[in-house]
Amino acid sequence: MLKLILRQANWGILGALFAFFVGFFVKIYLIDIVGLEAWGKYAIAQTFSSISETFLSIGIPFVIIKFLPSFVNSNQEKASRIANIFIKYALIIGGLFLALIYFGSDYINHFIYSDIDDLSWILFVMCIHVPISMLFGVVVSLYRSVLKIKEIVLYGTMITVSLRAILTFIIFQYTTEISHFILIEVFTQIIVLSILLYLFNKNEFSLFVKSDIKEVINDSKMVKYGKRMFYNSVIAFISGQALSFIISIKLPVEDVGAYNILLTLTGLTTFLLINLNKVFAPAISKLYHENKILELNVLYKKTTFFINLLTIPLAVIIAIFADEILGLYTGEMLNYKKHLFFMLAGGMLSLAAGSSGTFMIMAGLEKQNLNIQIIRSVFLITLSLILIPVLGLLSVVILYVIFMLYINLTQLIYISKHVNISPFSKELILLFFLTIIAMYLAISQQLIFDIYHYFIIPIGVYVTYFSIMYYPFKKLIKELLQ
Repeated sequence: MLKLILRQANWGILGALFAFFVGFFVKIYLIDIVGLEAWGKYAIAQTFSSISETFLSIGIPFVIIKFLPSFVNSNQEKASRIANIFIKYALIIGGLFLALIYFGSDYINHFIYSDIDDLSWILFVMCIHVPISMLFGVVVSLYRSVLKIKEIVLYGTMITVSLRAILTFIIFQYTTEISHFILIEVFTQIIVLSILLYLFNKNEFSLFVKSDIKEVINDSKMVKYGKRMFYNSVIAFISGQALSFIISIKLPVEDVGAYNILLTLTGLTTFLLINLNKVFAPAISKLYHENKILELNVLYKKTTFFINLLTIPLAVIIAIFADEILGLYTGEMLNYKKHLFFMLAGGMLSLAAGSSGTFMIMAGLEKQNLNIQIIRSVFLITLSLILIPVLGLLSVVILYVIFMLYINLTQLIYISKHVNISPFSKELILLFFLTIIAMYLAISQQLIFDIYHYFIIPIGVYVTYFSIMYYPFKKLIKELLQ
């Protein structure tokens, strides 16, 4: 089974890995220069921009991936016209939105964010992203529709990330304005978008043809599918971003910036799980639809143990070096140490459940999974509005843990009832027992580190884990390779 998984591990995983870790170090460098308050303003504007883009895109990327492949094979002229319609939509609607923001950013800052200093300008600059990102989403979906994943990663990810990092390190030798970073992002995205458009138009099919929007509007299948995916994406986005939006309007700017950093650090522990879900999904779907439940159960247990064994030691290392890691961003982040521990706990709850969300979707439980997300969103929004004025950011991270427990536990109950499988094995239980001890020692001990500790301790943590789990890990590899 490991061979099957490795064969499916594609360029998308590599691109995501590259983007995440380069972005991680760029963020450390940038926040150290601009400060936590400025980064909080960036996070506020980014949340607003992302919400706007989600609503304005109306499910178009999903429609492209669903319908364009068949058009490419049967009627390439129609594929060209459909692609052109969506390109024009992104440019026109995105452009109108940007014009609206140009005149309305002061009002948005006043009525939503209570007149935060300089936020009006930052909001406008950030919203330049919207038409560009909408067009970028169309173009990337076009590449996916013709299975050009390698090109997306090479041009859409690696060049973008590399150019942005280089320009950031150069330009921020001379400036401390966060808006300049946003302009760097816009510039690099325009450059890469131009390359992608040129290569696609040259090598695939023409994107610049005459078209009529009626061809899409009159296609009931496309419209119906687009509506459904739009509603799903909005609900999913609300579920994922509702908390970020609420804290952006209810908490001080510094707390908003701190929360963004905490999410990044937690993302280090869940990165492997999130991206490998894309790899596991086809294997899960295949086994389920072939009614190979026993094999599916083995896959769930083994992959969950495998991911946890690779990732949980990293969470322990982050806990050990919490002061040092938080201090890399800015000294102000040291005030959020206990918040980090709560976030790590939430991340480990996700790790314990493994690919539960992916299993639900691949097993035909999309509706139930959507209902879980809706219930989570309703309670999360309600409780956040009640508790944030009382407990501040601490209430946010506590709610993060509570609802991470809720969503994973509920998904596991559905999976167990519907498919009769579980991620839990004696190896995984032993692993988490070891982790509870390790986390207690990491949090309770006040250690002073020399330079060599930053190399010895991480190696020591991983060696300890793999030494204790040697025989289960050896058995796992042997079984997966069969």
